[in-house]
Amino acid sequence: MFAENQNYEILTPSGWQDFRGITETENKELVRITLKNNCSVDATLNHYFFKENQKVQVSALIVGDSIDTVDGAVEIVKIEPIGAGLVYDIIEVADPNHLFIVNDLIITKNCDEFSYVRPSIAREFWVSISPTLSTGGKALITSTPNSDEDQFAQIWKQANRCTDEWGNTTPVGTNGFKAFRSYWHEHPERDDQWKREEMGRIGEERFRREHDCDFVTADETLINSVKLLEMQGSEPTERQGQVRWYQKPKTDRLYLVALDPSLGTGGDMSAIEVFEVPTMIQIAEWQHNRTPIQKQIQVLKEIVKQCSDFAGATNVYYSVENNTLGEAALVSISEIGEENIAGVFLSEPASLGHARRHRKGFTTTSKSKLAACAKLKSLVENDRITITSKNLISELKTFISSGVSFAAKYGETDDLVMALMLVVRMSQVLKNYYPELEQQISDRQDEIIKPMPFIAVF
Repeated sequence: MFAENQNYEILTPSGWQDFRGITETENKELVRITLKNNCSVDATLNHYFFKENQKVQVSALIVGDSIDTVDGAVEIVKIEPIGAGLVYDIIEVADPNHLFIVNDLIITKNCDEFSYVRPSIAREFWVSISPTLSTGGKALITSTPNSDEDQFAQIWKQANRCTDEWGNTTPVGTNGFKAFRSYWHEHPERDDQWKREEMGRIGEERFRREHDCDFVTADETLINSVKLLEMQGSEPTERQGQVRWYQKPKTDRLYLVALDPSLGTGGDMSAIEVFEVPTMIQIAEWQHNRTPIQKQIQVLKEIVKQCSDFAGATNVYYSVENNTLGEAALVSISEIGEENIAGVFLSEPASLGHARRHRKGFTTTSKSKLAACAKLKSLVENDRITITSKNLISELKTFISSGVSFAAKYGETDDLVMALMLVVRMSQVLKNYYPELEQQISDRQDEIIKPMPFIAVF
C-alpha cells in the first residue's frame, strides 16, 4: 500500500524536509537493533544504516559495530530477531542525500535504489518520465541489482544492447542509456580474503547481489534465488489459440493437466499447466483473466484431448482446485460430462472417516499448500522438474515468503505457480501407482554415498 504525503515533513540531517509518501508492506522478517544508549530500532535485514559514513545493510552488522547517529557513532549491544511485522518505507525524501532520522537519533536512508521500488510504482514512474526523456531530458539511474525481471533490470539489459540494426557497435544502448558497472575488486583495499570474510558474514546470495552486481532477488523466494537466476526458459514451439506448447505429447508417456480457475472478469488469471510424467517436463501452458469458467473447462478439455490423441485417454490425468471458485469448475465439468473429457479426472484420496463428504479435485489448505511448496522447492533445486515457460519462471521469481506461507509479491501474480502446485500434488498421488514417477520425485539422493569399509585389527 502506498500513502501519498501532502501535509507532513520528516526530520533529516539538513532539517525538516518534504517527502513523497509511505509504503506499507506486511509480513516482513524484522530484527531489533539495540544501541549502548538504550535506543533501539526495528528493521529488515536489507535495510540500510550508516557505519563510519558508509552505507551498510543490517544483515552485515554485528554486535560491537557502531552506527552513525546525530550524536556520533554509537555501539550496537544487541541484534535480535522479532518475527514478521509491518514495514514502512519513506519514499523520496527531499534531503540532498535522501537521509532522514529515526527515533530522533539514528541516521538512515530512504529507498533511492530503483530496483527496490515496488514493481507497479517503478513501471508507472518510468512511463511518466519517458515523454520528458524523449524530448531531450536526462536521467541518471543507480541501483544495486535485485530481480532480473523488474523495471531496472529491463533498462539495464537494453542499455547493454549496443548494436544498431546492421550490427554495428553504438556508444549507448538501444534505449539511449550508457551502462556502467562497478565491482568490489576495483576497490584497492578489497582482495580475496575480504571476499571470503564478507561472504561468510552475509552469505553467497547477498554477496552476489551487493558486490558482484548480479541480478539475484533480495526477497525471500520459495526457490533459491541463485537457482532462479540460472533458470532461463524457452519460446513455445507451437501455439494453438492461446495455448503455448513447448513439446508435442508422446505415445509412451503420462500427462498431468492442472487448472487453477478464476472468475474470468479481468482480475486474477485462470491458469493451466501440462507436465509429462515420469520426466516431470513442462510441455504446455495457458493463462487468461477474461475467460469465464465454462470456457476455462472447454480449454482444459481441448488440452486433455490433444494429449490423449498421442498417449491414450487412460494415460492423461486432469484435475482442478475445488476451493471457492473451483466449485463452479466442478459444476461445469459435470455439465459437460466426465465421459466427454478424454482423460481421467484425478482427485486427492478421501481422508479416513470423511469418504461421504469427499469432493472431486484437490482442496487447498494452509497445510497442503505448505507441503506442496516444500515438494516443489525440492524438485526444482534438485533438478527433478523441468520448467520451460518464461512466464512461469517469472512468477517463481516473485513468489515469496508471506507470513507462515508463500504468495505472490505485492502487485504481482502467482496463478501459474498455483497450477504448478496442483501438478505437484497430482504427482504425489500417482507416484503410488507408477514406481518410475516415485523414483523421479523422491527426496532421496540419486547417488548414495557409501561409508568407507571399517576393518578391525586386534
